[in-house]
Amino acid sequence: MQVFQSSPELRTNLDPSASYGESHGHNTPLHYAAKHGMKHLLRTFLCDLGGNPNKKNGDDETSVHCVCRVRQAKSPSAEDRRAACIVLILQWRGPLLQDGEKERAQLNAQDKKGNVALHYAAASGLQKCVELLVAQGAGLFLENRDRLTPCDLAVRATHHIVATFLESRMVFADSSDGVTEELGGQNEGNWGNLGGEVEGEEEEEDGDSEVYSGLRAQDLQEAKDQLLVETADMLHIPLFTAEALLRDNEWSKALLLEKWMSNAVQCCEVAGIAPPASALQLVVPTHPLVTPSPPLPSSSVITPPPPMLMSADSDDSMVGEGENLCEICYGEMHVWELEEQGVGTSCQHQFCATCWESYLTLKIQEGGAHHILCPAVRCNILVDVDFIEKMVSPEMARKYLQFDIQAFVERNKTIKWCPLPGCGRAVKFPEAELETQPFYFPNTKPPPKTSHAVDCGNGHFFCWECLGEAHSPSGCEQWVEWQSKVAEIKPEELRISSGETEDAANFLWLVTNSKPCPNCKSPIQKNEGCNHMKCSKCKFDFCWVCLESWKKHSSATGGYFRCNRFDALSKADEKLGVLVSEATVRNHQMQELNRFIHYYTRFKNHQNSLKMEEPLLKTARDKMEVLATSLPSQEQQGQAAVEKGTRFVEEGVKELLKARRVLCGSYVYGYYLEDNGYNKTIFEYMQNELEEVTEKLSEMVARQYLVTPRGQIIATTLLARRRRHKFVRAVSRGLLPPETPPSLRKSRRRRLPGLMGIDPPDDKKVVLYCVPGSGFTKPSRYTTRTQVTCIPPTTFPNLHPLGNGSV
Repeated sequence: MQVFQSSPELRTNLDPSASYGESHGHNTPLHYAAKHGMKHLLRTFLCDLGGNPNKKNGDDETSVHCVCRVRQAKSPSAEDRRAACIVLILQWRGPLLQDGEKERAQLNAQDKKGNVALHYAAASGLQKCVELLVAQGAGLFLENRDRLTPCDLAVRATHHIVATFLESRMVFADSSDGVTEELGGQNEGNWGNLGGEVEGEEEEEDGDSEVYSGLRAQDLQEAKDQLLVETADMLHIPLFTAEALLRDNEWSKALLLEKWMSNAVQCCEVAGIAPPASALQLVVPTHPLVTPSPPLPSSSVITPPPPMLMSADSDDSMVGEGENLCEICYGEMHVWELEEQGVGTSCQHQFCATCWESYLTLKIQEGGAHHILCPAVRCNILVDVDFIEKMVSPEMARKYLQFDIQAFVERNKTIKWCPLPGCGRAVKFPEAELETQPFYFPNTKPPPKTSHAVDCGNGHFFCWECLGEAHSPSGCEQWVEWQSKVAEIKPEELRISSGETEDAANFLWLVTNSKPCPNCKSPIQKNEGCNHMKCSKCKFDFCWVCLESWKKHSSATGGYFRCNRFDALSKADEKLGVLVSEATVRNHQMQELNRFIHYYTRFKNHQNSLKMEEPLLKTARDKMEVLATSLPSQEQQGQAAVEKGTRFVEEGVKELLKARRVLCGSYVYGYYLEDNGYNKTIFEYMQNELEEVTEKLSEMVARQYLVTPRGQIIATTLLARRRRHKFVRAVSRGLLPPETPPSLRKSRRRRLPGLMGIDPPDDKKVVLYCVPGSGFTKPSRYTTRTQVTCIPPTTFPNLHPLGNGSV
């Protein structure tokens, strides 16, 4: 700098873009000024002497590369100087180009290693330089020769602040950054509204949502209330009656409706309630005492049904009119007390408040809260729910509601508790999905049974059928058998199986196509017709047929080309048969072991990946908070908007774990799946599709820093979910069958062409149209390759239209 300032000749004649030659790596004065962060000299070169920062040296580096490339850690002041140099280069304008605009500094120019200036700035930890380059449109996703992005280099150099900044800009990058998002115009922020076709995948109904749902305690109460209201509206009965009927029918509307239509009165009596008017209408619709029951509004409260029927066994214990005695303690009850507490059952048995509270409290403590009957002797009428809550203490009422919800779940076939201790959540699975039957052709073995993997909503995955580890689509019996088989296989067998399989196959070929020498046991293959064999190893002469010494053979034994020594021949054939049988069994065992290893290694690979990726679910929330601080200002509209903009991280990890579990179970299912010609091919094709998108999603989200735009992560997550659903659904239905069974396809004859070269139905229509008086109109269209003309009636003299419209 001092030399340049002290020399007027240099200040006048120096060309800052001139190369110093090969010995100096073809660097220019501009390269050296940028390399050492000399901002004053750099300003002079660019503004006064016409230097070009796009000039490259021998390594294809520009001045921007040199500014951002630091060999060792620099002080904050040095970083500020380099940031000032970046500003000078960004402000530089060169001569006019062909498009009419002035030349600018090329920020995305790559050197021989494929690095751009942002690569060096990130690797050097120059945060201000990185921010300036990114703000001016430097490529965030450009990779060098080692396929590393600037963010990857920042992570490798442990510059985590720079890596976090680059991560946020890469995740929230838009299409203007050169990244094509595959969302098809969808709203990225609203995860629930994302859909459409992704990478040519056909959208299916409800393809992006799970068939099951995780339920909290309040969700269970809402589900129960909704079921009660729907049933009450359907049967025109009070809510209390609907609850009693549903409880007696495993909370199944279908089962209840079947019994209701069969015998409504008996259905109510079995449930322990008095038949309502709608039930009596089905039995005696014209009875004068029966009046139509109006539809029950959805906001109706649970009230006890009217006392239409009385218990026959409790007539003697009924309190007569005017008598106010408790039927348990025979204490006197006042009229105002009876009016205040009301009647708890439709049988009209009356008890004092003390007896009611003691009785109901005892029943709740015993755990029988879901089926409390009237305390009267031999009375099977249920006590109203509202009456129970009114008569017991608030604490006992809360306990009663807990027992009631627990009974609702345990007796409901479509709801199960999460088996993880202390979780407290449940899962609801549609009954229609559970009843899906697989397709298979008659006289063929049905496909293996499948299972369903569910998630309670807290990240707890389990099998719906056995409540154990999630293993869909593999059936529970297959899973247990697979685990036993894995436990039996020794590690040394897995290592040597491939070599032993080849040895067994070679041994089988030898015993099938050769015979051992009777003297040295070396395998010998016969390549000529003569039965006189001579071992090339031990020179022993023997007979190929009976394996006896050739000395025992003469003209008396049948000559050289025949052997009639029956005993020796039988002995040789028996020995050969034993060898072939042993070799066949051994070869089959090794092939079976090799087949097991094929599925086991892939199963284990996905299982190991699952274990390594499971911790990501816990760190996803932290990642979302970090990204939330980097959201663009227009998206920072409160906590809800922040969660909506970053929820894709957690959703992507959840889908990755679900896909891994399905792939683990799929290799167990594939091991037991028999090949019927089409099902194995379809299974492996769909399995491969799911594997491809799963690995792609893993590359996006299973890493310390995300380097993929949010749109692509969301699109890949949706694609993985759709393919997983298609795969599991196809397996549960027996996979997709061919158009015709294989046996029918083999015997199917080739159809001869039609009369006019078109399809037979069209032929028939044309012929009938040409017949006079047939009444058929001219066909609207024909095949493009056939010209149809009217056929004179004389061509087919015996042709006439039939009554059924056929010829």
